[in-house]
Amino acid sequence: MPAQRTIVGPGAVAAVPAEAEAITGVPAAQLRAVLVVGPGFDTRSWAERMVAALRPLPIRRYVHPGPATPDGVLRLARLLRGSRPEIVLAVGGGTVLDTVKAAVALQPYPDLDERDVARGCDDPELRRRWPVDAPARPAVVAVPSTPGTGAEATPFATLWDTAAGRKLSLAGPELLPRTVILDPDLLVGLDRTVLACAVLDTICQGAEAAWSIRSTPASTAFGLSALGAAAGVLDRLVAGRLDDAGREALLLAGHHSGRAIAEAPTSSCHAISYPLTLWLGLAHGHACGVSLPRLLRHNADVTTADCADPRGVRHVRAVVDRIAMALGADVAASGPDGAGGPDGAGAARAAAAAARVERLLVGAGLTPLEGLPVDAHDLAVEALNYPRCHDNPRRLDVPVLSRLLGTPLGLEESCS
Repeated sequence: MPAQRTIVGPGAVAAVPAEAEAITGVPAAQLRAVLVVGPGFDTRSWAERMVAALRPLPIRRYVHPGPATPDGVLRLARLLRGSRPEIVLAVGGGTVLDTVKAAVALQPYPDLDERDVARGCDDPELRRRWPVDAPARPAVVAVPSTPGTGAEATPFATLWDTAAGRKLSLAGPELLPRTVILDPDLLVGLDRTVLACAVLDTICQGAEAAWSIRSTPASTAFGLSALGAAAGVLDRLVAGRLDDAGREALLLAGHHSGRAIAEAPTSSCHAISYPLTLWLGLAHGHACGVSLPRLLRHNADVTTADCADPRGVRHVRAVVDRIAMALGADVAASGPDGAGGPDGAGAARAAAAAARVERLLVGAGLTPLEGLPVDAHDLAVEALNYPRCHDNPRRLDVPVLSRLLGTPLGLEESCS
């Protein structure tokens, strides 16, 4: 699998034609290219500039209406199989990027239906037995126009089986985009709520890739890097004072969070988010972020009796403490509750980090968990149906998670 190339900076989209030539060895004017965008593309202030920058490429445009479903993916895969482009340029948020990645991965397989795609997500080995009848896959150039999802950096795609009411994941090395363009100019015009949802996704991905029982040194390093970069601009984002440097920081934070979860999958916050998105239509980052404050404090209080990570309590507490510090928690060693010592200080920092995430939710006008019309027990049952919920470093079961999700922020330590 070729190494992924990343191009970062204002105006970086201008590099796309040259990058397409470098990937294919074909002059830009002779390439077949498909541009996949979301329905709001033409309303963005930079859309005309982007089209002009891409002009050397003879481009066919395809508008994906969203969400990323098996049906939508198959529709795009059939178009790609018929037009046989060498390059597919995905410009948009995680929905567009995941749809393109999945469609390119499924392009070689004719006559698939939605059930085949769902079964292929559940059983990757099944895909090896599908008959192949298509040319080589095109190279994907991913251009995120929202920060946070990290979809441009991951070898998997999130799909939504709305009929069955479940989230799917299509995974494989063929889903990793060949080139990533991180252009902060593309974030201009996004409102505070959209940006906050994206940042919450970044923060959750960074935290979960670090605290997961499947975490690696690489997932932890990328996760903490994502958290630190995002934390550095939170106050400016809430105040509506995000500048070019802040937009670039958010893009890089999201990219690092994607690289983190490419090493170690997300865990509890994301498992909780899936039913919230399916039931209430919550934006993904919002759905992830509402449970993070509770899980930060919960995991900081891990004990020998309920530790799920084979590396032990000290490891989990140390990682959660690093997460809290990366989020900007600055609490004296004794902690505000007078709990003295390393453990007390770690719990205090986790509480401070949790409070900062909660302030981000409120400041961006996003409803916190206690304001959502959902039953905590039902949410716990559904979240625990996703195996990744059990990658949380402190064991979760229905009674524990029900109490955790139904307890007001600040009282989570009673959920042991």
